[in-house]
Amino acid sequence: MEVHSVNALAHPFIVSLSSSLSSPGHRSDVRTLCFSSDDTCIASGSAEMVKVWNRATRRCIRTMPSGYATCSTFVPGDRHLLIGTKTGGLELFDIASGDLLEGLEAHEGAVWSMALSPDKRGFVTGSADHNVKFWEFDLVSDENRKKLTVLHVKTLQMSEDVLCVCYSPDQRVLAVGLIDCTVKIFFADSLKFFLSLYGHKLPVLSMDISSDSTLLATCSADKNIKIWGLDFGDCHRSIFAHDDSITSLRFVPKTHLLFSASKDTTVKCWDTDTFQHISTLEGHKGEVWCIAVSSDGESVVSGSHDFSLRLWERTDEPLILSEEREEEREAQFEEAAVESSEPVLAGETQESEAAMAGKKTMETVKATERLMEAIEVYREEKRKFDEHAMECKMAGKELPVPALAPELVATGNTKVHTCTHTHT
Repeated sequence: MEVHSVNALAHPFIVSLSSSLSSPGHRSDVRTLCFSSDDTCIASGSAEMVKVWNRATRRCIRTMPSGYATCSTFVPGDRHLLIGTKTGGLELFDIASGDLLEGLEAHEGAVWSMALSPDKRGFVTGSADHNVKFWEFDLVSDENRKKLTVLHVKTLQMSEDVLCVCYSPDQRVLAVGLIDCTVKIFFADSLKFFLSLYGHKLPVLSMDISSDSTLLATCSADKNIKIWGLDFGDCHRSIFAHDDSITSLRFVPKTHLLFSASKDTTVKCWDTDTFQHISTLEGHKGEVWCIAVSSDGESVVSGSHDFSLRLWERTDEPLILSEEREEEREAQFEEAAVESSEPVLAGETQESEAAMAGKKTMETVKATERLMEAIEVYREEKRKFDEHAMECKMAGKELPVPALAPELVATGNTKVHTCTHTHT
């Protein structure tokens, strides 16, 4: 939005821009996210631009036109940003100036995934052209100054489209997820085949390896997360995690906690040691395409089809899993109660004194349960005192009054009527 001022006295009219207001957000789906190495900045990419955000102030500090970004990473030193595009290109940006330093036609198909090598000397890309390519960073002289560039080193040919790639933090192995629903594990130094992981029914869309390089987590369009051991390739557990395709997952550094994002609009946290669901982060209005976790484990950022980024931060508030599960069950029950249609009884109208409840909620269900319990207590007490009256009549004298139910004693304000008999 722009505000212009017009000087009508001048000939011709003088029109000048007084002020402008522009939204710093994306204009299309946010498809890729990454944190800088010191966690001070967040980079996000969409179909037409990449943006760099200040984590502390939540403000956009740089916007750079780009191709359709599908993956991204900060170059070591955090002065440059590297993205892979849907057209198969690599684009290297200088963050300070916002300039595109270099654009490469890296692949013949979309670059779906990118992983920085743990030694920070290079990175690997996976593409729909069936290739996994290895790259190194290099400095070249350009007009009496050094300029950063990337060099293609080698290529690993696969049999299917490559959807995701991931290095183990110890740089011992490289995991490659293929469109045929399998994950291939190679030794990172020699690229010799090590393991093949089978189990998903639909393609693996994302994966990550824990900081201790012992666990590999994979997620798929089949709505499942699988936890694998990297020693022998055994599947520790398969978790039905979301109600729709799982698009991204990331381990929290130095832990076995895992965050997953899904097209069901939620982000969930899991403990991969106990395989328990820890919490659900809700707020997005559309599919969540990507997530990133800060190196200190204090923040998670998610990008969505609703064009927004959401930054989630860990609090000191204790989390009780039993209470979380109870709240989820209540929410599911209320949702099911609202959606369910109760049959209307013949002859019953809205004008009658007793009508069907307009909306079943957890409060109305609990109130009904309390009412039924009160009726049961009344029936039991009435039966007990009727028996006592009969015993008094048969004995011809007044017998000790039976004790009241604990529920009645607790409420107080109750009177016990004794029975009296006249002897003739």
